[in-house]
Amino acid sequence: MTKTLLENLRIENECEKDQIAALIDVSISEYELIESGVVKPSFDQAGKLGAYYGIDPKHILGVSDSTNYNIGTYSRTIYTISYYEGSEDKPNKD
Repeated sequence: MTKTLLENLRIENECEKDQIAALIDVSISEYELIESGVVKPSFDQAGKLGAYYGIDPKHILGVSDSTNYNIGTYSRTIYTISYYEGSEDKPNKD
């Protein structure tokens, strides 16, 4: 089973579900639905989770213009707005 972003963040930060549920003021069962992706968090909940985990709430809501392919110490963000695939060589001006 694939883990969601929220589940990975919670595990990486060594948090329990009840701690995060209390942070966003929902029951544990409601938080489990949010963490599993069945229910989307509200803007307020995404803001609280983003502030707690130190990430942009847009990533939690899934409306970001970038994609974070890694979670962890060596993670990096790839911005998809101005993505270009091609040669980086400068053309010859001969």
